Amino acid sequence: MQKITVGVLGIQGAFLEHKVALLRASKIASLSGIDLEIRDIRTSDQLSTELDGLIIPGGESTTMSIMMKKSHFETPLKEWVHSGSHVVWGTCAGMILLAEKIEHQKEGGQIKIGGLDVTVSRNFFGRQINSFEADVMVPDGSVVVDPLDGATDSYRGVFIRAPAVTSLHSPKVKILATLDSSDGSTIVGVQQGNIMATAFHPELTDDLRWHAHFLALILKSKC
Repeated sequence: MQKITVGVLGIQGAFLEHKVALLRASKIASLSGIDLEIRDIRTSDQLSTELDGLIIPGGESTTMSIMMKKSHFETPLKEWVHSGSHVVWGTCAGMILLAEKIEHQKEGGQIKIGGLDVTVSRNFFGRQINSFEADVMVPDGSVVVDPLDGATDSYRGVFIRAPAVTSLHSPKVKILATLDSSDGSTIVGVQQGNIMATAFHPELTDDLRWHAHFLALILKSKC
């Protein structure tokens, strides 16, 4: 079996739900050969070369940034992400932290881990009261794992005070998901190399495609 070690940043957000979804995703047929270990990551000394991947969950990006600054976590995390040898996935606030440019950033607010050559708008869809669920379109071939039984090219996304990608700055950035409406198409999922981000919360649904995609990226990076 292929050994995979994944860290889930346990500072804020639905990190427990991510762990459950990862374990469930590791059992599907195309990933059944994985020996998965999941670790809670809360301090910089827990970031090690033994980790193959890291999930940065949703939460409040400003609060997460303050906590990371106080614990001197910012620089080690940035170096770990930019090493190029790990797979990283940010959801919601994690998308904001991974963007190279942030719109409507609070003064002295979010740290910028970077890695995705995109501009992300904080609270693009409004504040907490404007949270919603909607069908997200997944372009054919954008997710490397075959859809699960009953899955379609759409995905039920949970958006909580969600950001969105407003512009791409490199041809290396791949669009993974969009939210389509009469006003046009909004980018809510992207990937650049081994770094991916979603504006929505897959860990709050029963559809495991995104966690399976993340694990498949790790397998690919280890080949």
